[in-house]
Amino acid sequence: MKKDARHAPDRMISGKKRKRAARPGVAVRTASIDGATYQWWPRHSWQFIDPRTRAISVSVSLDPSRRRELILDLTMTLTPEDDRPSEMALAKAVEHGIREAMEAGWDPDSRGRSFRYEPSSL
Repeated sequence: MKKDARHAPDRMISGKKRKRAARPGVAVRTASIDGATYQWWPRHSWQFIDPRTRAISVSVSLDPSRRRELILDLTMTLTPEDDRPSEMALAKAVEHGIREAMEAGWDPDSRGRSFRYEPSSL
């Protein structure tokens, strides 16, 4: 029996979940590093570690459906007047994390399981 996609818009008819980037309503952002354009998107909302520290995981990929995914676990410290990091600060942290992950052994052109990495602070 085949599943009806109308009843489960975030699933394909085969029953496999779509990649988050392919789901409706997910904001996919890009970062250009060394001539390559990487797509990235948050995996969940911000988590509160303490009143001045927030954490988020971000998925990064050259081509989300065909290449090896990088999961960046970012921890950011806030100034007293901020309630969450700005989009510009997050984009800068993602670019920094991509560069560090590549130095640590992530090959964006390879295939295989996700590469999880926690970059050093900026």
